[in-house]
Amino acid sequence: MIVQMKKVTLLCLAHGRAATLEALRGLGVLHVKPVVPPAGSGLEDAREKAAGLRRLLEAIPELEGAKPTGRAAFAVVSETSDLLDERKEKQAQVDALQAEAARTEPFGSFEPAAVKALAGKGVVLKLYRAATKTVLPLPDGVTAQKLAVRKADAFWALFARAPFEWAGAEEQKLPSESLAKLQADLLRLQGELAEGEKKLQAAAGDRAMLEGLLAHAEAEVRLQEVRAGMGAAEAIAYVQGFVPAEDVESIRAAAAPHGWGLVVDEPGPQDDVPVKLKPPRWASPIKAVFQGISILPGYAEADVSVVFMLFFSLFFAMIIGDAGYGAIFLGLTWWARKKLPKDAFRLLLVTSSCTILWGLVTGTIFGINPEILAKAGLDKIQIPFLTDPEKSAQNIMGLCFLIGAIQITIGHLWNVVDLLMVKKLKALEQFGWILTTWFMFFMADDMVLKGNMLSYLHLSETAAAALWQGLGYALVAGIALIVLFMMPPKEIKDGWFNLALLPLNLVSNFTDVVSYVRLYAVGTAGFAVANAFNNMIFPGGDVSLVGLLIGAVLAFLAHTLNILLATMGVLVHGIRLNTLEFSNHKGISWSGSAYRPFAKPEAAV
Repeated sequence: MIVQMKKVTLLCLAHGRAATLEALRGLGVLHVKPVVPPAGSGLEDAREKAAGLRRLLEAIPELEGAKPTGRAAFAVVSETSDLLDERKEKQAQVDALQAEAARTEPFGSFEPAAVKALAGKGVVLKLYRAATKTVLPLPDGVTAQKLAVRKADAFWALFARAPFEWAGAEEQKLPSESLAKLQADLLRLQGELAEGEKKLQAAAGDRAMLEGLLAHAEAEVRLQEVRAGMGAAEAIAYVQGFVPAEDVESIRAAAAPHGWGLVVDEPGPQDDVPVKLKPPRWASPIKAVFQGISILPGYAEADVSVVFMLFFSLFFAMIIGDAGYGAIFLGLTWWARKKLPKDAFRLLLVTSSCTILWGLVTGTIFGINPEILAKAGLDKIQIPFLTDPEKSAQNIMGLCFLIGAIQITIGHLWNVVDLLMVKKLKALEQFGWILTTWFMFFMADDMVLKGNMLSYLHLSETAAAALWQGLGYALVAGIALIVLFMMPPKEIKDGWFNLALLPLNLVSNFTDVVSYVRLYAVGTAGFAVANAFNNMIFPGGDVSLVGLLIGAVLAFLAHTLNILLATMGVLVHGIRLNTLEFSNHKGISWSGSAYRPFAKPEAAV
């Protein structure tokens, strides 16, 4: 569920704002909304300090087993900052030297001082670049020497006893140093940069100290933002925000001893209310996905965590589709359990287990040929509906359409219940969409699969004809309910375009059902790639030990690539079906902002 919020306005004496904010930080329940745009020198200083610490942490690598250096915090910050400034300066010098060396290299290594000495003796030497396919006449009295050709350009040295210009060619200025000197300086600077990197690596053990400093710096930024965003009226200062309804009493209890004035209201439609999700314990791992892609339903919308968790786990399993890959995910998840956030760890445990189960019942293990799996006895745990050599493709595609119709129906049925609770006739419009969705399912089955799913009902021709007649009536009834109850009659004048768009929305309803076939497409592509790699690497016949080892390495690389591609498929398609197709039908805009209470670093959530 989405936790109910209360809008709180807290008043205090202006001279006591510092103590008030410190007390509020201790409570750690108020999500503050600035009354005025936060600004001020104190805020800017705090932000600058936090940004500097963040920059230091980004530069220091994370190394397992790194031990603290024992330096004081000030020394770590100061010395690391100096190292970064030095690295930036030297990297700029390296970039400049590399560019100059690349420009000078075609002319060879020579001493620029020697060219200046020739000029003192009346000999003019100039360097030019010209297109190789262009023949340019030399000025009178000029001797030319081609020094190099690089792709489409030729590089020349021209000599004369008097000043000259070579029309059509691009003159190159003399380098400040010889090529050998530029390269030597470049090597020296690169060595110094490498030494600096070693020093940064040595500071890896101090990351925990810097992370603590950054946490406090960011808390100070938040404190300054809240302080600068407080409203004031003569001797009174006030702060506004939102508190979970269950935590309002903790603020009430603190108000009397601190002398605060307190106003608690229900949030209004104009308020940007933060969202705090509190799904059932078994569905809470899905919050890792919400946090990972930074989405939340709006405060006035529904918490779809349960539906998201169920269907995302299924989508993950169908897209990865391989029990072997699922076992790898499960092993890596357990190996990294101490580093993963709790929700992410639990989510990966569930999705990996689902993938193993799906791979076993569909006979997909590292893309191995079904005949080999059958010899190992693994065909006994397979579901014939999903592995039938002649019909499995149609069956799984039909299953995808069915999954889509069910999930979309859940969205509309949820809307029906919500609307009935507030006694709105618009619930009948949502029921109309349910009718049209199931018509679209059977139409997709007929158009794409030639009635494959319908055949499993084992209907006679007469019964099948009656079913289609009933579906036609359902479609007409659904459209009628949508048209009649889409909006009250008084709103038709302003919302008539919604009626005009209805044909497009019906087509969109069909494409939404069909779009779930991507689960089959991506999963099948993963198996095809894995199987093709296996057949290329191990074509059969006798294999030497060396060939076996090389094949194992190639198989590891090939399957690693396939796993990465499958994982991208989950991120693109598995999430999309929940956040787009389902959410559009449920009416979820994903416009919510996260509940972030004003709290001390150790109490922050």
